[in-house]
Parts: sequence; C-alpha cells; structure tokens
Amino acid sequence: MRGAFGSGPKGSDGRRGRRTPVDLEASLGGRAPRRARVVDLSLIGCLVRAEAALARGAVLDLVLELPDGPLRTKARVAEASLDGEAPPGPTRFLAGLEFLALAAADEVRLRAFLEAETKRRRVAHTPPA
Repeated sequence: MRGAFGSGPKGSDGRRGRRTPVDLEASLGGRAPRRARVVDLSLIGCLVRAEAALARGAVLDLVLELPDGPLRTKARVAEASLDGEAPPGPTRFLAGLEFLALAAADEVRLRAFLEAETKRRRVAHTPPA
C-alpha cells in the first residue's frame, strides 16, 4: 500500500492534487516551533524537510512563505521518515503534511502559485527551437 504522499506518474499523487516540486521556506508551529523547507506542494498537502523528526498524526500550524506573502493553515503529519537523500551534515527528516483547514482565499492563492510554478518549470525545461 502506498502512503498518501507516494509519488505517481509525472509528480501526481493519484488523488486530488498534482504535486509540484518547489523550494520554499516554512515554519511549523506547535509546542516547539521550527523551520522547514517545502520540497513539493499540492492543493491537499506538502512534503517538508526538517532538522527534527515530526510525529505521525501530529497537528501543526504551518506557515508557507509564498511569493505574495505567508499562507497559514493547520496540517496533520501523514507520513514521516529519515531523509536518506539529504546532503552530508546534520540529520534531516521528511514529513508529508495534509492540509486540514485551508481557507477558500488561501486555496485560490495556492492554486495560482502552483499553476504559475508549473508553467515556469515547463518553460525552463523546454529545449530551444
């Protein structure tokens, strides 16, 4: 059985959202707020890289630093693991987060960001004519 954030064809998670590779700053709130990097993002959740392990099932305050300003939401840790692909240095962890309370206006902002990022990546990877 594949987890909620297992990759499928062309970055799609096979569910409600297409995953887009990104590199965004984020902060994870809770008892001990911490910084993280978002490495992929969809309308239903994201994959973050953090220096501390996150407990599966934990509900956190998530702040994503989008170009037009911070996006704040609640998120649940759906999957968590050691990051085996991290560069040498401090141990890093990966966590798949599921958005729980994404406001309608924030969903519109997130959708616009994802569409723009997908177009930008497509253009960047198009060979010259």
